[in-house]
Amino acid sequence: MDQLTHILLPLCNALLYPVIGLLLLMLLGSVVYLGGFVGEWISRLRYQQAFSAKLRDIKQDSAKREALIASTTGLVLIDRAFGLYRDPSGGLGDADKVLDDLQLAAERKLSLLLIGVRLGPMLGLAGTLIPLGPALQALSEGAFDLLAQRLIVAFSTTVLGLIVGGMCYVMHSFRQGWYTQDLSDLGYVLLAGKEDK
Repeated sequence: MDQLTHILLPLCNALLYPVIGLLLLMLLGSVVYLGGFVGEWISRLRYQQAFSAKLRDIKQDSAKREALIASTTGLVLIDRAFGLYRDPSGGLGDADKVLDDLQLAAERKLSLLLIGVRLGPMLGLAGTLIPLGPALQALSEGAFDLLAQRLIVAFSTTVLGLIVGGMCYVMHSFRQGWYTQDLSDLGYVLLAGKEDK
């Protein structure tokens, strides 16, 4: 058993620094992503009501549909869709293809957040458990300073992992709702034109 301990303990200790490095990178990435999220949220607060009013106008007068597609709404996903839908030659593109491409783009954006939701707490847990072995060894030897240092690292990585996971979960939940609504609205605008023909 002592031989197994001498093999496993150095291996686990060698993983501590990569785990902490990954956690710090994920925290930095989450903060950067949070900036984009806040910008998108502010944009939605500013432009969503006007876009909803234009959607109601289309229900009453389908001729306004092309004017809406030619305009800029201020909503990133919708403006991107309208840009893809407008053909450079002046015509209109394939609505189904545009909607499929945007759904895939939204899923890619959300999948990055899902990585943070799942991997952040996992790395936090790994960063908690790895220092506990040396901490218990320090306790058995009476080295209380080393024990305290290891426990500080253990609890700090737990907190970092939970912060990353929590931030990514909140951003994922909001963005998933936004993109579902956007795709529904785009389907109404782009596919309504096909029905009119």
